Amino acid sequence: MMDKVKYKLGIFYGSSPETEMLTQKFVGNLINDEKFCKACELLELNVKCDHCREHLPSFANEIYFYEKIGTNIPDFVENPEKYLPKSIPPVDFLLVVGIHQDLLSVLPRYSKDNNIKAVIIPIENPKWVPPGLQVQVLENFEDLGIQAVFPKPFCALSTELNEYNKESFSITKNRNLIYDFMEHYKIGEPRVAFLLNENGKAINDICVLQSAPCGSTYFILQQLKSKYINNGELSLNERISKAHHSYPCNASMDQDSILKDSILHVGGYLIRNAIRKELGLDKEEGQKLVYIVK
Repeated sequence: MMDKVKYKLGIFYGSSPETEMLTQKFVGNLINDEKFCKACELLELNVKCDHCREHLPSFANEIYFYEKIGTNIPDFVENPEKYLPKSIPPVDFLLVVGIHQDLLSVLPRYSKDNNIKAVIIPIENPKWVPPGLQVQVLENFEDLGIQAVFPKPFCALSTELNEYNKESFSITKNRNLIYDFMEHYKIGEPRVAFLLNENGKAINDICVLQSAPCGSTYFILQQLKSKYINNGELSLNERISKAHHSYPCNASMDQDSILKDSILHVGGYLIRNAIRKELGLDKEEGQKLVYIVK
């Protein structure tokens, strides 16, 4: 049975072209416009559309605002509040993508003043949120009773506390609303299921239980269906990696001080291991994370 709850979602995003493009992907996945998915166009065999997303709802009527903030903002901001909208519609969730660090620093009080219940701040580039600022802002959210999370990358968002979701560093102690956000929109760390052929050697059909927020999970899994593969020259990992880069993942390739790897590579590990786990294959780790905050 479909979820009957209706939430109100607001979105702030920064002014850089990279940030705007990433936000468009997140929103496109939620809206599920028929023009959003291009998976079948890149299949080895000629397929117009396999309609793998046709069962998904559109959450367009839950997005109450979608606003670029911080245009023409100076490097150092004395009064960051004036760059935030003076009034916004009341929302349950606020998604914040790549805004200026000085604006981020006043976001907890701004959220409290506007009765926002939970804030999701994905980090797709290490320059967006330095670790020290992340800890400070998360602590301010905690003190004000607002749930918040800093998933790095966005597709690391999970209901499990793990190396990517660390309490009081990446996510607040109270987080039931964050989990409601994931469950309602079916986004976060990829979870998948497969229908294999009789000998278990090929994928006949796919099912996305939870997608990466950018929608790449549907795209990648579509590239793994055996009926659309013209040859068997690529290994499973190579085929996943090729699809991940063809989407493309727009997370940064810069080395991250916490991940000890690029955010893009971590996104690749997450989808690869979700697929390998479902197929009963060993998990392949990226480099272990080293937290500077205990």
